[in-house]
Amino acid sequence: MFSASNDPRVVADGGQPGPPSRITATVMRRPTKPPANVTALERGFAVLDCFARANGPLGNGDVAEATGIPRPTAYRLISTLVSLGQLRPCPDSDKYELAAGVVRLAQSFLGAIDARRLVRPHLVALAEACGASAFLGLRDGPDILVVEAARARSAVAFLGADVGTRMSLASSALGRAWLAGVDPITCATVSADTLRAGSTVPPSRLEAALRKARRLGYAASLGEWHAQINAVATPVQAPSGEVFAINCGGPSFLITPDKLHEVVIPRLLRAAADFAAEIGGISGLTLTSATAPPAPAAAATPRRRTAPSSV
Repeated sequence: MFSASNDPRVVADGGQPGPPSRITATVMRRPTKPPANVTALERGFAVLDCFARANGPLGNGDVAEATGIPRPTAYRLISTLVSLGQLRPCPDSDKYELAAGVVRLAQSFLGAIDARRLVRPHLVALAEACGASAFLGLRDGPDILVVEAARARSAVAFLGADVGTRMSLASSALGRAWLAGVDPITCATVSADTLRAGSTVPPSRLEAALRKARRLGYAASLGEWHAQINAVATPVQAPSGEVFAINCGGPSFLITPDKLHEVVIPRLLRAAADFAAEIGGISGLTLTSATAPPAPAAAATPRRRTAPSSV
């Protein structure tokens, strides 16, 4: 039996169903569940990550033990990745290693890195937090070239530099951070070229500044690049090996040494670390400690010869 209460149309006066034009539909939406992860895909990437972290080729058992994936499943995943060109079998061995397929993915990622675009939010946040100016610099000959800049909106005075400004590698915080972030041979070569190009910084002072930068993870320039400017900077290395430098600073009457240590340096290192994580690179002390030249071997102390004892 048909019941008026079951009629989808709105009931009109007199108990009769109204015309179709007055129909009101109530749609009952089912609660949606978040899409489930594809377990096989997750495991495939876990296998690739396992190979990426390894120091050498891996076998099925090695992958199963490292990932917790059952050995038969690990075997099937490895076989699939081999067929896709992501892994390859090692000659004269039952183990596997990364293949050229992963290089295509890496090249695509590296080619898409736009350092200026990606670093800008970090520079803006850094400048605002410190009430100062923040720059991204790249080496260009004997100088460090500012390629991106941000300034705090609340700053009553700011460092008079912008995109395109050149700073000395030897006297600026940006330049010293870049030198501390490159390999020892490049650092020595570029430093010598910079000093020969007419830098007023004595070699001993530059060497001392770079030693300190490698030990701390950041470089400082207190009135050296400009008499009234204090700044600190830290290096960032992209996955391609290219080294950038990020700094933060301003007029010395606003950016005092105390403010540098209490406010600017912690935020600078955090901003650089966040930027490095975003592009898959490294920064700060992680980078400078890796690029520090080996300490000179200590001279052996000659042993004093003693006269033979008489019997």
